[in-house]
Amino acid sequence: MRATYTELHATVGESVAQLQARLDQTSAALTAVADQLARIAQDQLEAAAAQARLSEQVRELESRRQDAAPKRAECIEALRSFAATGVLRVGLPEFTVPDPHAPDQWQVTAALGLARGAEQLLHDVDESDDAWKRVQQRVSNATMELSSQMTRHGHTSFMEQHGEVLVARVRYLQEEVDVDELAQRLTADVADRERLLSAREREILENHLVNEVAGHLHELLLTAEEQIERMNRELADRKTSTGMQLRMRWRERADAPAGLSAARRLMVRSDATWSAEDREAIGDFLHGRIAEVRQADPTGGWQEHLEQALDYRQWHAFVVERHQNGQWRSASGPASGGERALAVSVPLFAAASAHYNSAAEHAPRLILLDEAFAGVDNDSRAKSLGLLATFDLDVVMTSEREWGCYPQVPGLSIAQLSRVEGVDAVGVTRWQWDGRRRHRQDEVSAQARAAAAPVAEDDEATLFG
Repeated sequence: MRATYTELHATVGESVAQLQARLDQTSAALTAVADQLARIAQDQLEAAAAQARLSEQVRELESRRQDAAPKRAECIEALRSFAATGVLRVGLPEFTVPDPHAPDQWQVTAALGLARGAEQLLHDVDESDDAWKRVQQRVSNATMELSSQMTRHGHTSFMEQHGEVLVARVRYLQEEVDVDELAQRLTADVADRERLLSAREREILENHLVNEVAGHLHELLLTAEEQIERMNRELADRKTSTGMQLRMRWRERADAPAGLSAARRLMVRSDATWSAEDREAIGDFLHGRIAEVRQADPTGGWQEHLEQALDYRQWHAFVVERHQNGQWRSASGPASGGERALAVSVPLFAAASAHYNSAAEHAPRLILLDEAFAGVDNDSRAKSLGLLATFDLDVVMTSEREWGCYPQVPGLSIAQLSRVEGVDAVGVTRWQWDGRRRHRQDEVSAQARAAAAPVAEDDEATLFG
């Protein structure tokens, strides 16, 4: 009644047309609400059906998840066991692998991330059968080499089977370790030993090498310089007929050790008195040489390293120069055939003499020459043979035409060989040069001829006494 009153009261004064319009609006609104209610009811039915379907899918997925859980756990455990072999640690050192001995770190997310990351990093690896066979062969060879090396140093290597994976392990210092861990331990051990050796080397260098070896090197270097000067004086007295004079220089090699120039200047000083700074500089140089040799040959022994590091001959090179037209030039430059032959042979004779100076006093100083001084003029031959005598070399040489009878040669024994076409024999005529004249020796006995060694035909053999 109250609503009717309110409505009638509200229409008081309105026309019938206005009332009719309001009634139409109200009816339209009621119709729209009814339609909306119908749609909501339809949506509700569809949502219920979708809920039923999704609930069924959830139950199905949950069932599948529960069925796959053991397989997933098995795969995670297999991956964890594979990681425990250390192959991932060695093959992918930059990749973070969970601790194989901490199961709580091997959740599904972590294991899945590890598998996908490893697959991405290893996508370029050849997985063919041929590659697998090559890897197996390399593993077999490496296993034998590892066993050989470990046995040599008193350790034992062995192989362990982990599923389809073979793991090499080494019993090192009463503990079994993987090969990569062994490498890390050996690296650390080498570093510790190098620190100890460096300190020990420094002590040896200060107490022995600088005082004894450097002093000995001082004497050797000065002796070598004196020998070079002596050779050059002899060479200066043996100019060729064209006026060419040779000299030898003993200088530092282009690839000489770093710091040689400064250390050499100290070691060749005539007084060999070194200050504390000088000793430190020499010690640093010798220490550096030992370190370089040891790094180049890590398997060598201490004695071998010292022999190579302190071999001053390897620090220098001989250079032959010739003086012509008022200038010293490289002997390898333009020259006549005879001059080139002398530039090569005469310095070698001087070097041979220097080598024999290290032998016993009465040891033979023998050199052998075949077709000696071919292409060299007579004056140069005489001077060169005289130079060999000056160097006190015992020379055996063959030549088609050279007799060696020059005033510069103090003594010579000559065997003149001759043959006649069609006769299967070689005639030997013996001569002797005493520095002034050549004379023929008496025929040797048949017994001596029978005992003589056969000589190549068509050659003369000459010998300095």
